[in-house]
Amino acid sequence: MTSPDHAFRLDLTPTPSSYHRWWRIDNNLGPGLWYATFNGDTPAEIVAGLTDALIRPEPEEPSPSVIEVLTGRGWEHTTSETGSQRLTSPDGIVQVELYVSPSLGVMGWEIEAAHHHGEHGPEQRIWRAHLDAATPAHLLAAVAEAISNPTPVLRARFKINDSTHLTQGPEFAIGSEVVSAHKQRLAEARHHRPKPHLTTTVATPALPRTASPARPIR
Repeated sequence: MTSPDHAFRLDLTPTPSSYHRWWRIDNNLGPGLWYATFNGDTPAEIVAGLTDALIRPEPEEPSPSVIEVLTGRGWEHTTSETGSQRLTSPDGIVQVELYVSPSLGVMGWEIEAAHHHGEHGPEQRIWRAHLDAATPAHLLAAVAEAISNPTPVLRARFKINDSTHLTQGPEFAIGSEVVSAHKQRLAEARHHRPKPHLTTTVATPALPRTASPARPIR
């Protein structure tokens, strides 16, 4: 998919393994080129956190940083000797890291959800995402908001795994309510669709027709 102004491009490339990067979003124009990727198991709400923010007008006020959003919701924050920033969710499932290389500098944001994060890295990884260091602040804030949002998400009855980290609540939505919520979200997206540019043409006055000269009779 390509945005109407051709500034952004979204590619979905499914592979046999959902561990691989399925989603890629690129900024193709202007200064500060950036990209973001999500693997196939990334929850839809996380990907939508970025894409929904992408189609809305950029906020006029400065956006909160990823650290401000996550620490405001109780995430643990640590800083390494190299300047890398790591944030861990209260349940220990998700880690968000701004990796800083001693030789290359800031490498961007790595987000990984796993059943366990040990000293040698994540174990039994659930999903992962990467956001380029040049990703605009309001998009980073939107992803951080989506990751830490405590609002329950809708899942079909047989689309829930057996993870001990999940809390399953009672059913509260029926088919018509789900469809209604989906239509409302689409309407919100279309609300931000750019209006087509209407062009007007000025009619050229018709020139008077002149009689053709009579053909000679032979």
